Amino acid sequence: MTEISSTGDRMLSALETVAECGPVSAAELARRNGINRTVAHRLLTTLQQRSYLRRVAEGYVVGPAVLRLARSVEPLLVAAAMPQMMALADDTGETVVAHVVDGGDAVVVAQALGTRHLVRVQHEEGSRHRLTIGASGRALLAFRSEESINAVLASVSEPQLLRRQLEAVRALGYAESHDELQAGAHGIAVPVRDRHGISQASVAVVVPTGRAQTLNEHIEALLDTSRQIEQRLYGAVAEVAS
Repeated sequence: MTEISSTGDRMLSALETVAECGPVSAAELARRNGINRTVAHRLLTTLQQRSYLRRVAEGYVVGPAVLRLARSVEPLLVAAAMPQMMALADDTGETVVAHVVDGGDAVVVAQALGTRHLVRVQHEEGSRHRLTIGASGRALLAFRSEESINAVLASVSEPQLLRRQLEAVRALGYAESHDELQAGAHGIAVPVRDRHGISQASVAVVVPTGRAQTLNEHIEALLDTSRQIEQRLYGAVAEVAS
């Protein structure tokens, strides 16, 4: 096995802990990561000085440097997707968000904010959630390879329920969610697939509860947005049987 840097590994573990659990104090980081409190304080201070963390009254939270990194993720995808996402956001007046797969998570890489309504749903670039929850996660997972899907199914408590959900997504061509990631947020999401029909991203329209009934009106436009992104990225995309 290739040798890794223990200091670098601890630094990244500290950053991940704050991202998942923040605000986090040095004492809590030490407890969660099984390290000395002095070491924990040094890691947090270093990350703060590089703007990867920010100090608040309750401890440390993710800082602006993480967001700058997030914006550089998947540059080709973001460049291809943003014009279509912005057009869809202008057309619907709602927020449009793109996710990619990172291990077992869906990660936000881009969003176009709808500006027509005072109340809107907004994500944070770089934020993540499990592929098994939310419209964006299931739209990604349903069109991954069978091996990838089986690996996720093996990690959940109700694999048959999840399998039925993914089959429904494939049959419809899109996924729906209501109050899963945050209370009062609803969404529909579609995959962005490569030439082999494998999802490389998902694009979603997200709305607050008060406009949840309008989501069905956006399905065709969302599907068309996905097809345009696929065309820009991959050319003709393979047809995948439901």
